[in-house]
Amino acid sequence: MTILSFYIQHNDCFVALKHKDKTTEKHFTLGQTETQAMALISFVQETWTEIGNPEITCLIAPRGPGSFTSLRVGLAAAQGLELAFPNAKIFAPTHFDVLAYAADLKDSPSFIQSFIVLIDSKKGDFYGQHFHQGAFEEPKVYTNEMLKVLLESNPETKIITDLDLIPENKNLATCQIELYEKEQQLRENPAYQKFQPVYLYLPNYVKRTRV
Repeated sequence: MTILSFYIQHNDCFVALKHKDKTTEKHFTLGQTETQAMALISFVQETWTEIGNPEITCLIAPRGPGSFTSLRVGLAAAQGLELAFPNAKIFAPTHFDVLAYAADLKDSPSFIQSFIVLIDSKKGDFYGQHFHQGAFEEPKVYTNEMLKVLLESNPETKIITDLDLIPENKNLATCQIELYEKEQQLRENPAYQKFQPVYLYLPNYVKRTRV
């Protein structure tokens, strides 16, 4: 199996390609004049070409939640690659899955306690998912007041905000590959087998389904 994985968060782009049990990983930070749309595909292509352009049998990219621009760029790139490699398996974790895994909290003793992954919504609140006592809640929007209540009732709770607590040597695209190989339950979940965005704020242009 040849697995191609990429992850973008703010100005950081991560790419990893696992081929014949060897993982090649790259990371760069966008310059002042670069955008995610300008840089991502060329960065992915550079890594793929370096390995010898092997046939991709699994594609991995996060499906949100996050800023509209990051979701649009990342998922458009993933859907384009899906057309280029129509036989490839798809794995689309959430940002919460990836950041929680990368922070090494799921498999550490602290997992029996409590931690919450937060992503700034840029709207005065946060997208968040709370993991506690071996279980997890559904992702939702947290206000500052909600977080205050949560932390007062669970003072041992660890907070991950975007890339905080992620070791500098961790490549988040590689983490996605490890997550795919390790978490069978996620891998077999139909929601993780398609590049469809996770929205906690529904964009205005999305048509509501009449009940």
